[in-house]
Amino acid sequence: MSNSQKKDANSFWKGFWPSMALLVVILAFLFRDSFKTGFAHAANDGPLGLLMSKSLAVPGSLTGYWVDLNWVGMNGSTAPTSITYLILWALGPIGFAKFYPPLTLLLLGASAWIFFRTLKLSSGLCCVMALAAALNMNFFSNTCWGLGTRALTLMSAFLALSALNTRRAGNPWLNAALAGFCVGLGIIEGADNGAIFSLFIGAYVVFQAFVEETTLRRRLISSLRLGVVGLCAALLAAQVLITLTGIASKTARGAQASPVAVAAPLSVEQKKEEEQKQWLFATMWSLRPREMLRLIIPGIYGYRMDTPDGGEYWGRVGEYWGLPEGAQRRNTRSSGAGEYAGMLVALVGLWAFFHSCRRGEGPKLVFTQGERRYIWFWSGMLLVGMIFSWGYHAPFYRIVYSLPYFSTIRNPMKFMHPGHMALMILFGYGLLGLSRRYLETVLSETGSISGRFNQWRKTAMPIERRWFQFSIAMAVIGVIGFLSYSNARGALVRHLQEIGFPDEAHASAIARFSMGETGKALLFLVASLAVVTLIQIGVFSGRRSKWAVILMGGLLTLDLARADLPWIKHYDYRAQYTSNPVIDALAKEPWLHRAAVFPNGMIQQREAANQIGLANQLWRGPWLQYLCQYYNVQSLDMPQDPRPSSEKTNFMAHTTNPITRLWELTNTRYILGLGGSFAEVLNQQLDPVRRSFRLHTAFDLPGLRDGSGGLQPATNTSGPWALVEFGAALPRASLYTDWQVVTDDTRSLEILGNPSFDPHKVLIVNEPVPPAFVASSNATPGTVEFVSYAPKHVVLKVNASVPSMLLLNDQFDRDWRVTISGEPSPKLPESPRPAPILRCNYLMRGVPVPAGASTVVFHFQPSLTGMKVTLAAFVIGLLMCGFLFVSKPHFADPAAG
Repeated sequence: MSNSQKKDANSFWKGFWPSMALLVVILAFLFRDSFKTGFAHAANDGPLGLLMSKSLAVPGSLTGYWVDLNWVGMNGSTAPTSITYLILWALGPIGFAKFYPPLTLLLLGASAWIFFRTLKLSSGLCCVMALAAALNMNFFSNTCWGLGTRALTLMSAFLALSALNTRRAGNPWLNAALAGFCVGLGIIEGADNGAIFSLFIGAYVVFQAFVEETTLRRRLISSLRLGVVGLCAALLAAQVLITLTGIASKTARGAQASPVAVAAPLSVEQKKEEEQKQWLFATMWSLRPREMLRLIIPGIYGYRMDTPDGGEYWGRVGEYWGLPEGAQRRNTRSSGAGEYAGMLVALVGLWAFFHSCRRGEGPKLVFTQGERRYIWFWSGMLLVGMIFSWGYHAPFYRIVYSLPYFSTIRNPMKFMHPGHMALMILFGYGLLGLSRRYLETVLSETGSISGRFNQWRKTAMPIERRWFQFSIAMAVIGVIGFLSYSNARGALVRHLQEIGFPDEAHASAIARFSMGETGKALLFLVASLAVVTLIQIGVFSGRRSKWAVILMGGLLTLDLARADLPWIKHYDYRAQYTSNPVIDALAKEPWLHRAAVFPNGMIQQREAANQIGLANQLWRGPWLQYLCQYYNVQSLDMPQDPRPSSEKTNFMAHTTNPITRLWELTNTRYILGLGGSFAEVLNQQLDPVRRSFRLHTAFDLPGLRDGSGGLQPATNTSGPWALVEFGAALPRASLYTDWQVVTDDTRSLEILGNPSFDPHKVLIVNEPVPPAFVASSNATPGTVEFVSYAPKHVVLKVNASVPSMLLLNDQFDRDWRVTISGEPSPKLPESPRPAPILRCNYLMRGVPVPAGASTVVFHFQPSLTGMKVTLAAFVIGLLMCGFLFVSKPHFADPAAG
């Protein structure tokens, strides 16, 4: 590398590390409680309990992830080869829970700094952009929610755009390939979010070709870079795309040995009703157009539902099936994320669009023709992101909903992620224009602000005068709007009472919080207008330009940081994950049984129904989502299951009447229900012949009685709640000498649901059995015992009296491999030999085993083809980065057209 090349490279990176140091200090302050012993950041998605579960342990999950803690097991394929899992591996579960949010936001800020440097912003202004990206509420709130993958997806998008902007002379294709790898990284991290970002980046590739090339031929050739980007993205994201698009083997998603029963054809009206239900389900998290105010007023609709002092969310995001105005929506409301971009960000982005509309040429022109076109492009992308995020509140989302795979996204608000990226880019262009026009040159030598303003009035262009007038109008409108909103407090309180906050004091607190947030937004609006005006009249021109950077960075940080605070939630994980006698009982050899909660709606007596409701809240809330995963308790229930498989829905439909058949077939031995005579009632009503229910552990919740709110149970023989044992549940593993081969799924489900069928004596085998194995109803079954258990590796010791069928009550899946080894004999070698795995009882695993003693080993081994392709693409991408780093580092202006 020549001296001039080294100078170019050093110039590009000048200021990067000081900017990152500043961002580290700010994030360390915001997440300072993460440094406390015993404290971690609360995460709704990916809580510490899940991170501590054996099934997710890294690096083992990278080569296969079997989810054994919920339902009857599920195929998770392989954990993505991603930055997220690399951080989990490096820091461990507790370190990850503490520092994953600030680390991902730091990486996002670094990528933003790099991208805006390619737009020729000064290092100081790139620092401002890094702050705007890292503290942007949309990504900050998602990260605090446990979805740091959203920040990493935007990081990947910024890096992809950086690669597209750094067009080395004669080699735009190499940069396009590198951009494709970055897009692929975003898909690995963000899945469908990454796919959405890829559409916006793909549009940028084509638009860039038409902006920067001069002839139609060259534009068309340059547009072909889109194919390079797409190919490289697909290669890097192969591991995730195989799962997302269903290219993986059919059996990786469950039993597919024979067709599932087909329901009777629906009428036209029924078909329309089902389509409407699916549409409303897929668009549940739609952002209402009026809630776009959250872009500039962070808490006008509140934050999280647990925000104190009236900060609860009261908008309409998360309403189930589009409930009408006036419906009680309190229990279905969930904002999920914030949308605040920062007042200065929105204002300067608007300034950029405002000035891009000026026609003509001349030395006072703020933007070049190419830059103007890019501003219009990103303005259009912002508009697209906004209108698609409205979901069922507007007709536009129907456009993408009809495309393949988009109907499964279920969250139109995800389009606001690239929308925020577009707004940040507009902010960057605005800073570029402000710097070029008012900071880099001295506009006036007069020292006083009034003198500079008078001088500016004499020389200002018409568009600058119009912006000044527009600024005054915005300030006036803001004041009038705030006063009008404040005067409407009574109407707002009544509205809140109508939509699910009936208590007047509570509704008043929410209204007061909302108006307080509006007042704060007005203050930051006036401050932002003042800063832009001072820059525009030349107060910070020339050598004073650094103070403009400091002022904007400080104002932006103060604004976004104070708005982001409600999303930061730390907790004492030692207290939250303290076990209790009920969990201790379930955690003892958990692979031998499953647990479930007694369902709501099956008890009519009011007081008992209320207690069952509390048991469901306890189980499905803190226990199932946290304690069960932390202590590896296996449960039939799932914390969330918005899209159950067809196998599960069919099985449930045939085995829940009575529900004891479901518990019996799924090895559900423990039921969380009521104490007292509840077990006897279950015997009388659900199992009068076998009478297999018995009280196991009764407990009380003293915190509910004394008002402290604690959910730590205290064992008490007369407690109102109890863990009830269901003795008729099938063992996790057992041998059968009598079985029926039923390859028709409809018939199989009918048999399993028939009360006269005894699954303890007869096994339903849904695939052909090897000819050497013949069922015998007279033979005595042998014994099975667990030698060892791990989510991906199960070892059983079998002693069969005759050739038998081994049933393991875990979900059937072709990615499981089985080997059998036994004592040395002429018929059975000592070395393990592969054995067929058969689908039994519609969902479960079965293995034919020979007579005598043998060891049966189940090992989960999904295909690693996608991971190998991804790893190879990672290596190529890293080598490409190294080549570009040591070669000519010329960062051309993408808007120089």
